[in-house]
Amino acid sequence: MDNFSSTTSSFRDRGLEAALDAIGEAGFTQAELCESEEHVGTPGDRELSRIRGILESHSVRGRTMHAPLGRACLSAMDAEWRKQSVPSLTGYIRMAGALNLTELVIHPTSSRDLAPYANDPDLPQRVRDEVRRSLDELLPVIEDSAVRITLENLPYPGMPLTSMKELRELVDPYPSEAVGLVMDIGHAVRLNLDPADEIRAAGSRLCGTHIHGIDVNKARPDHYSPTAGDLDWDAMRQAFTEIDYTGPWTSEAFKPGQGQSPEELTREVKDWMTSWLR
Repeated sequence: MDNFSSTTSSFRDRGLEAALDAIGEAGFTQAELCESEEHVGTPGDRELSRIRGILESHSVRGRTMHAPLGRACLSAMDAEWRKQSVPSLTGYIRMAGALNLTELVIHPTSSRDLAPYANDPDLPQRVRDEVRRSLDELLPVIEDSAVRITLENLPYPGMPLTSMKELRELVDPYPSEAVGLVMDIGHAVRLNLDPADEIRAAGSRLCGTHIHGIDVNKARPDHYSPTAGDLDWDAMRQAFTEIDYTGPWTSEAFKPGQGQSPEELTREVKDWMTSWLR
């Protein structure tokens, strides 16, 4: 299976069908479908039918999906929040399974939505407990849908469950075919963590990778071309080899640091990835 992939977030200026066209023209054969008004809407029979029809008519295969950001995460801290997050994630898990995708990327936490609890000294442990509770509630849905969820490392300084060491400890009790990890290169760098070490810490539970570069001169420094910055990509490639990584290599570069059009940026990343993984 060709493991090159690109997020549809690179083409938020157009609908899903046109985004897949552009991804294919850039040389990618697979895509990560991003939950957004433009690409993937609220799960349901009608939305499932719409997306399935688009995928069946395109050469670009839907490989993975990214669940919503924000409150649709695993760290629901109260009953009202949980009433929103668990049903929402249930819908996306079922839709990803029905579309025969291999993984659904989920954010364990949301820094913005946890902000009201910032002064709680027990917050780190409460977050860990609530994330486990959500995973326990969702596990039957995951197994029934035959799709793996992957938890992403997030760039939230001082928050729990941001390093691969912690995330690996979290997912280890769950079946590997149901729960895994996705490594975001830029997020690790923003936390001053060595991406190669993070890859090794994730080890055999690593089932996805988000590739993008860092521009330290920008207020929001990530999601640029991997040609930006001075990251040690050779060391990362060695770490991936050491853990026998076989998951998708997904471009999550969507910011035009050098004024590139979305098409130019996506092609640039595909050419870079081809060279890096050669």
